[in-house]
Amino acid sequence: MTLVSLAGTAVARPQEASGAQQGPAQETEAQTDTFSGTVTDLKSDRVTVRRSIAGSTSESKVFLIQSDTRVEGKLHLKARVTVGFVTDENGEAVARLIVVRQTTPKKH
Repeated sequence: MTLVSLAGTAVARPQEASGAQQGPAQETEAQTDTFSGTVTDLKSDRVTVRRSIAGSTSESKVFLIQSDTRVEGKLHLKARVTVGFVTDENGEAVARLIVVRQTTPKKH
């Protein structure tokens, strides 16, 4: 920033960029996507979740579980979950947050 004096008053004026384009700030964190469905396979290092959307075929996705993956609730087979994930440089989905949704008992 450059200070310019106008009649004894200092006014701050931003400096011009020297050859570099100024644009939106680069994001420091990767964008997180979500995927909701039912757990169909569970191992210590990965979880497979399948979702079904009315009018289309079901889709399964495998998520890597790392030491910094946060799990809210008790993760088990057939649990309904929502997974917040990022895709790493190898194209694999890495789970950042797994939320196990509570199931309500059906009334007869």
